[in-house]
Amino acid sequence: MSWAVYWEDEGIPNPSYNLTRAFVYVIHYRTCLIVGDKDKIESYGPKYFNKLMFKLAKIHFPDWIGFDRERCSYNPELANRILRIQKVAEWRLNKMFDIEI
Repeated sequence: MSWAVYWEDEGIPNPSYNLTRAFVYVIHYRTCLIVGDKDKIESYGPKYFNKLMFKLAKIHFPDWIGFDRERCSYNPELANRILRIQKVAEWRLNKMFDIEI
């Protein structure tokens, strides 16, 4: 999911390739909501488009567990953890490419 955060119990409703691709934007936007400070997160698509996909998904899949309030709201403890995990993952990826080049 490319730097986005999702829970194991969040299966994609009616999975198909196109729907899965659309949900990438939904989950990216939701990660921004959880982290709160969007300036701390890099490599995310245009904010307006992601927000639009988020709103459309909420209309079409209102009962999806990923839209629960606690999963779409700023959470400082979770935000800190997400940012630390992303920082370590980026460091590992850079280290892997540095070794092979």
